[in-house]
Amino acid sequence: MKRSLLFLVAFAATVLGTKAQDIVLIVNPGVTETSVSGDDVKNILLGNKARWESAGNIKVVILTEGAVHEKAIQEFTQRTTDQFDKFWKKQVFTGKGIMPAQVKTEAEVVEYVSKNTGAFGYVAKESATDKVKVLSIKSK
Repeated sequence: MKRSLLFLVAFAATVLGTKAQDIVLIVNPGVTETSVSGDDVKNILLGNKARWESAGNIKVVILTEGAVHEKAIQEFTQRTTDQFDKFWKKQVFTGKGIMPAQVKTEAEVVEYVSKNTGAFGYVAKESATDKVKVLSIKSK
């Protein structure tokens, strides 16, 4: 009984802690934009916006899994990660899009964004470094 209760408390703390995590949008420092709208973020993640006004093509990088990935996809595309994956598989299969680059860790997202002109990604706030620029989201 004690083990079950302890597991439940630990699980709840993990879930609640993850939900409270702030997600930030990061771009390569060469991107001159300092903010984007929520619609822009959705369109970037779904491949409908492919160019920056300042830095050419947008190169999207996403996490392959995890709480940050789930929260970002849900918050910015209003889709589950499963729906998002199926959307991109259909885009690729029908020749309408190229799947975003995928990495396993937030450190890899930061590294990818810092090294690729026009790159865009998301990480937990505490994972962003001075190698990338954090975008703000415009209010409606």
